[in-house]
Amino acid sequence: MKSRILKWLAVAAAAAVLALPAHAERRIRIATISSQGSPWHKAMVRFAEVAEKESNGQLKVQVFTDAQLGDIGQMYSSMQLGTLEMGYFGLAALTTLKGAEPMNLLFVPYLFKSAESAEKVANTDEFKKLYEDAAAKTGIRVVGAYGQRSARAVQTTKGPITKPEDLKGLRLRVPSIEMLKATFETLGVQVTPMGMMDIYTALSRGTVAGQDNGFDLSMPLRFQEVAKYWSATDHVYELTGWFMSEKLWRSLNESERAALVKAAQAGGQVSTAETKTLDADSIETIRKSGGTYTVPDRAAFRNALKDVHKPYDGKLWPAGMVERIRSTQE
Repeated sequence: MKSRILKWLAVAAAAAVLALPAHAERRIRIATISSQGSPWHKAMVRFAEVAEKESNGQLKVQVFTDAQLGDIGQMYSSMQLGTLEMGYFGLAALTTLKGAEPMNLLFVPYLFKSAESAEKVANTDEFKKLYEDAAAKTGIRVVGAYGQRSARAVQTTKGPITKPEDLKGLRLRVPSIEMLKATFETLGVQVTPMGMMDIYTALSRGTVAGQDNGFDLSMPLRFQEVAKYWSATDHVYELTGWFMSEKLWRSLNESERAALVKAAQAGGQVSTAETKTLDADSIETIRKSGGTYTVPDRAAFRNALKDVHKPYDGKLWPAGMVERIRSTQE
């Protein structure tokens, strides 16, 4: 009798263990600097939906916009510490971290022919190797480079800007990214870094005469109210990056990782679609607000910047990578 009871208890215990979920529910916070209702916000909402669905409800994602959890630098620090799980913003912002310098490659002017081409190249095996190296050195994982951004342009309080010479001597807000800094210094610009949330005030007070960004960040923050001249230089086609704390990534199993990659792809599709709509609407919005939209002499800009990347080749990124990327788009 005792033997039968012990066997029954063993079977019951085993059944109970099998009935337990393989992994406890995970809570993931994802944050961005972009505003509520922006393409990035909508992309993160879709990411949350797909992550939960693909993980059978085990991954619960909470979305934060408007730099509620800090600017990009603060979010990176939090992810490195493991106190923030994820961030969503420009892919090449990773260049601001020691150990991720090769990502400066993404800011080589006129490297990509289109946003579509940029997204395709940034998800190749060669780029994934760069992401792996960056994760090991920085503690920040690029889950995926999905979501085409607006082309970077120059927005100014003085203008219009039609040729490279028009920028000489102007003080512009430019992100603290080596390749962008070199690009604008080559054009004679006085480069002034500052956080996204400080740009509107700086433009309105004349602290800077303009800024380098795309429609996707500029329009939701209403920069067109204080900087009336938009010059569509299209000097960089950038992407959004889905960033994760490497500590969290290492704790995930393969199915959870796969769910997050699928969610990033789905969120990126939303971001791309929303951004294309925003781009089309923005030109009219600028004109209605009394501003000027100008397509400058891009060939002149391209020529002025054709050699700006050369001092960094083989130093910030693997030698010859710029030429390899350009050759794949011919």
